[in-house]
Amino acid sequence: MKKVLIVALVSFLFLSVYGQTEITKIYDIQYVPDPSSDDASPLNGQVVTIQGVVSGESWAFGNRYYFVQDSIGPWSGIMVYDADRGANYGDIVRITGEVTEYYGLTEIKNVTSFEVIDDSTIKRPWYVLSRDGDTLLAPIDVTTGEIGTDGAMAEAYEGVLVRVKNAQITNPDAGWGEWEIDDGTGPCLVGAGGESRYYFDPSEYDSVKIMVGVMDYSYSARKIQPRLAYDIVEGGEYTRIQRIQQVRYSDLLKTPIDTYSDTSYMVGDTVKVKGIVTVPTGLCYAGEGIKFIFSEPEGGPWSAILSYHPDSTAYPQLFEGDLIEVEGYIGEYRTGGTSNMTEFWITSPIDIIDVGLELPPVDTVKTGDLRHPATAEQWGNVIVAVKNAKVVDINPTWELFAVDDGSGLLLVDDESDSLEDYPDPPLGSVFSSIKGWVYHHYGSYQDSTTYKIEPLYVGDLVLSSGPPSIEDVERNPEIPKSTDDVEVSANIYTNDEIEYAKVFFSVNGGDYQSVDMNLDGASGKWIGTIPAQSNGSIVDYFIEAADTCGRISFMPMDTSATRYGYVIRDEGLTIRDIQYSWWKIADSPFEGCDVTLTGVITTDTVMNNNYGAYAMQCGEDKYSGIFLFGVTELLSRGDSVRVTGTITDYNSDWHYKWDNNTVMLVLDVEKLGKTSVPEPLVVQTGDLANPQDNPDTEAEAYEGVLVKVQNVTLAGINTYDITVDDGSGPCLVDADGVVPDDRTPNDIFYINQTEQYVVVWGETLRVGDIIGDVQGVLTYSFGTYKIELRDQNDFGNVVGVNENVPEYPITYKLHQNYPNPFNPETKIYFDIPEANHVSIIIYNIVGQKVRTLVRQKYMPGKYVVVWDGKDDYGRLVPSGAYFLRMKAGDYISVKKMMLLR
Repeated sequence: MKKVLIVALVSFLFLSVYGQTEITKIYDIQYVPDPSSDDASPLNGQVVTIQGVVSGESWAFGNRYYFVQDSIGPWSGIMVYDADRGANYGDIVRITGEVTEYYGLTEIKNVTSFEVIDDSTIKRPWYVLSRDGDTLLAPIDVTTGEIGTDGAMAEAYEGVLVRVKNAQITNPDAGWGEWEIDDGTGPCLVGAGGESRYYFDPSEYDSVKIMVGVMDYSYSARKIQPRLAYDIVEGGEYTRIQRIQQVRYSDLLKTPIDTYSDTSYMVGDTVKVKGIVTVPTGLCYAGEGIKFIFSEPEGGPWSAILSYHPDSTAYPQLFEGDLIEVEGYIGEYRTGGTSNMTEFWITSPIDIIDVGLELPPVDTVKTGDLRHPATAEQWGNVIVAVKNAKVVDINPTWELFAVDDGSGLLLVDDESDSLEDYPDPPLGSVFSSIKGWVYHHYGSYQDSTTYKIEPLYVGDLVLSSGPPSIEDVERNPEIPKSTDDVEVSANIYTNDEIEYAKVFFSVNGGDYQSVDMNLDGASGKWIGTIPAQSNGSIVDYFIEAADTCGRISFMPMDTSATRYGYVIRDEGLTIRDIQYSWWKIADSPFEGCDVTLTGVITTDTVMNNNYGAYAMQCGEDKYSGIFLFGVTELLSRGDSVRVTGTITDYNSDWHYKWDNNTVMLVLDVEKLGKTSVPEPLVVQTGDLANPQDNPDTEAEAYEGVLVKVQNVTLAGINTYDITVDDGSGPCLVDADGVVPDDRTPNDIFYINQTEQYVVVWGETLRVGDIIGDVQGVLTYSFGTYKIELRDQNDFGNVVGVNENVPEYPITYKLHQNYPNPFNPETKIYFDIPEANHVSIIIYNIVGQKVRTLVRQKYMPGKYVVVWDGKDDYGRLVPSGAYFLRMKAGDYISVKKMMLLR
């Protein structure tokens, strides 16, 4: 009967048709008759659609790739390289993508379609059924010899979920965090683990009873990739606490919805555990019972567990630092109908092996890390610390108070008897440190209050003794006229007393004057008044506050780089008033203000439809343009309009795309008539350089402005845009406002980075082509400035070919260092074909980081850096072999260097 069901399922998976696309068996992608002569997929380069179950979720592999399997057996699994989607373990998915070979690994990438057919609760006959009814993919039992790098079945099990039993650890350090096991049939590597670490130190064990993982291939070696701690059953009599506690990231994402998915996979299992007591008996509230917490010595995520007994005499007195051995079973303690906490129910006497041992190290986390299960559950029962957290609530319903370090509110609770009479701290005071264990207890997922921090002792709460904290600075009115005094207000907090608070202001660049700020009893704010100034005046200001200990604070904190400001304009503000800042790193002086502006629309509905915004300009100069978001009216070029809206540099609709681009979120539009569109401002490409190329760039001045560059050479074809250069420096050109996807073939603007050409309104261009002129609206998005084309007229004709075009590489490459061997220094050359973040790091022979040479964004080009043979602390490193590793986007390369002293 089981065989019939499997055949039926296979028929469902492989003979179904999705639209007009036939499902391809993974077997047909992976199978090769003789892997020793050619292991490349027979479908290499073809676009296929597969359907199967996720056996290794993306969260376990850095959100870069995941594994899919469509049957039980060899040739049934494959890696899908897809950083754009979160694939959850156990989901049945249908995926369309391209079969590729990546240094010997068959994978699917360039995914164009991803669909979850059934989630992991759907029953399928070729799953094994877990204790709670969820369906899980069964691993295939294999031997290490057949799946090792030279194993007879190594290629066949690539991408397949496998299981090895009773293997010795033959090499605990094979380099790069990898290690080796052997069940007597031959060695096999174990991968270093992905984003979801599996919390196993092979140097601490001589064997594993069970090893589960997906088969991977990288750096010319086959290896098992465990997905989490549960995949490894260690040799010996003890079970790691991390194996009990860790659950998949996908389950943590489900927890706020179903309130159960954070449950341990080992509930009901009886195990023996060893650990160091971190919370002693008799200190924390346990009703009529008794409880304590113990931890793995190394600490870290998932490393601690609580044990409770309803009989207060059941446990001996335990102290911090006691090393204990216990046997019992795993349970879940549920509170408030929402929160689950994994507990250890002890069934045998506690054996105290040693006392007075060093406690596990304490990790520092953000208050916001302890709000959602995805980031908080890993710290359950673990002692952690939060730093520089401000008191934001002294009257929560059940807890002592709430703090926030800027990342989110966290409740501080008083489970410990030591805190029974702890007084309320002043609202707004700052704790430099709060240390305690994390309790998943009552609360609500809706307001993220299910996790609390539980300090053990009064000394775990350290009030800051720093200078006053200045926050929530406002002015009233926001847009002053010449008749208005301006009130500047702020919340100012200190753990001592405020000695004084002042507003320092300057008019038209003159000497600074000051006015006192006084505490307003009604609002609790400190308020100072800048007197009215004449029309056209430019006012900048900052706040200074001092406490009775002489400690001084400023807001903005670095007044040499930025200050607050405004312009007095009785007749109404201009776009220049909004865009221009007197300070290098400042936001608009009218950030957050509702203003009314007039100007001429320089784009049309096509850009609004594709880009979500219109551009408006007033005049033909720097600082004369701005983008308008949220416009529902149909506008066209040349429309003269009056718009009202909120000015911001932080567009909440898409922070990563739009932040640091000053825009208006439009509330109202009034058409005033029709007029001519401003002429483009003729500039050099170097004027539009990005900050990473030129820290002193003036590109900000042209944001939202129509600009034109002339006689430019196509200098680079990037993933999402192109680079042009008139000899003064590179600038980017894009057409997001014209086409929704410039990487899909079209006749308007199509980028083919692989073959290094771009199609612009039907004309194919390659690097070296000279374009008469390029114009458009300069925008700042995704962290770079670029000219956004509006239509065909914005891109001039090709007028020639530049034989001396700056040489931009077409591929990433890390060259061998020179000289090699070397003493005392060596040069490292690398090529970057497109703007990207680059990391170049040097490791010693055992995989320890020695020196970070590069960690920054680079524009296209060829570069060289020098290593002087020193580590990150400036110390000379000894002679020997070192690994040089470069990562840029998906590109990774490793070279070996030899230092001779």
